[in-house]
Amino acid sequence: MTTQTPSQIPTPTPPKTYTRRELCEVLGLKENNFDRVRKDLEGSGFPTRLPGLARWSRPAVHAWIASNGDEHLMRQILVGPEPETPSIEPSASLLQKYAGAAA
Repeated sequence: MTTQTPSQIPTPTPPKTYTRRELCEVLGLKENNFDRVRKDLEGSGFPTRLPGLARWSRPAVHAWIASNGDEHLMRQILVGPEPETPSIEPSASLLQKYAGAAA
């Protein structure tokens, strides 16, 4: 049997979801209080439960907390800033080239 050195032992990956109990601990709420305010929280942009699971996305919950409920900032935290929209105004040289004197 081969023994592994500490650097060879894989580091456990933290779970990517919260159970209801874990979520309530993070939010500092009792489970019955969470149940009571859940719809109001979700109406304010709080992440909904993942489809098919009785769990919530950790990154989404952390982004909601970090953004103080601002949905635009939450999206930026999760997926990055919106890409810049390129200018669709044609340059003067393109207008002259393709539209000629009519430009």
